[in-house]
Amino acid sequence: MADTRLAVQQSLKLSQNLQTAIHLLSLDLDGLSDYMQKAVQENPALEYLPAQKSPQEYAMSVRFRYGGSRVISAGMPETASAPDTALDDLEQQLRLSWLGHDVLRVAIDMLHLLTPRGYFTQDISEFAREAGISPQLAREALRAIQALEPAGVGARTVAECLELQLRMKADADPLCYGLVRQYLTEIARGNIRLIARETGAPAAQVTRCVQTIRSLTPAPCCLHDRAPEYIMPEFSVESGEAGRLSIQFHNDYYPSFRQDENFQRLADTLSGDELAYARKMLVSASQLIQAAELRQKTIDKVARVIVREQHAFFKGDYSLLPLRVDEVSSEIGVHETTIYRAIQNKYLYCDRGTFPLIHFFQRELAGGSSAARVKELIRDICRESAKLSDREIAQALETRGIRLSRRTVAKYRANMEINSSFSRAAGDGRGAYENQG
Repeated sequence: MADTRLAVQQSLKLSQNLQTAIHLLSLDLDGLSDYMQKAVQENPALEYLPAQKSPQEYAMSVRFRYGGSRVISAGMPETASAPDTALDDLEQQLRLSWLGHDVLRVAIDMLHLLTPRGYFTQDISEFAREAGISPQLAREALRAIQALEPAGVGARTVAECLELQLRMKADADPLCYGLVRQYLTEIARGNIRLIARETGAPAAQVTRCVQTIRSLTPAPCCLHDRAPEYIMPEFSVESGEAGRLSIQFHNDYYPSFRQDENFQRLADTLSGDELAYARKMLVSASQLIQAAELRQKTIDKVARVIVREQHAFFKGDYSLLPLRVDEVSSEIGVHETTIYRAIQNKYLYCDRGTFPLIHFFQRELAGGSSAARVKELIRDICRESAKLSDREIAQALETRGIRLSRRTVAKYRANMEINSSFSRAAGDGRGAYENQG
């Protein structure tokens, strides 16, 4: 006879509402938009609210605020259509810029005369004569094109292309401009000593400038390639009065949904099975809206911890400090996997650039420094002395209280695309960082 036994077993199951909230938390901008549109198609009680502005408009506004040369129009369309090619993207950027009608018309005509690599090779006076416009208007239209992304588009020469890219680097050494105009051939040859001798600049300064110039590209775009995809950060970290940091979420750039008021009024007139169905849709809509709000609240909590713990980084003073996922999850009262979902494929913007949220979670190495800080120290050591081997770099770190093996130093150095000591030392510093950028 079979032995029959009774056993009590407990299992933890997430509610449908919580499962939905967790799923929304893991989605980026495109995924969130697709999910919401599909939910609205399946539930008539929901109304979809598209983003009021596009990620491209955000990229343009950031460039204007932090050193760009364009003003964004207050009367732009609510949502820009997605461009198919790089040329379409450039034309859309022009239309979103605050340009006069004549300048816009000429700039668009000029845009379609660019070479596949983005250069304008026609003589500006000849173009003006053929187009029946003044040279001044032609030059103004070309300046509008040269203000577009990617930097360097609309250049007439390689030197001008590189110079346009240098203008976007706030910390570019003024010497870089002179080198780009006069010494491109010697830079290609890596003749640091000749350049230093003729310019009178220290070899170390010339080396740094050459490194910066080599990080640029003589081919800023390919007009027939697919249009670039713009990263849309969840929020920005901005410095206000008295150095106080604030978090600004970009809700205008994200879609949302709400309950459809017309469906609610219709439900009030129904009865029987129709009323039961309407109530089911209304409950589902309410749960989806709550899940979207929970997503926002969770990211907000994570953002506040990041800004507080990495305050020095956002002020531009130090590298990132160690920060663990389990510490954040314990503080805000959620599971570690929830934190991972909250930072997955999410970005923030600050004065130092655009960064993935996961970048701010740094493991602590021996000595209490973060991996980011150690990499920065390795970079500084290589700049100070190009001839140091990986073992010598490890010894230099140890004098700073950081113990790393030679193999770990080599891994970090390769990860930053810094050449070996032999390559760095060649030519009195030539090729020290030739792989960077």
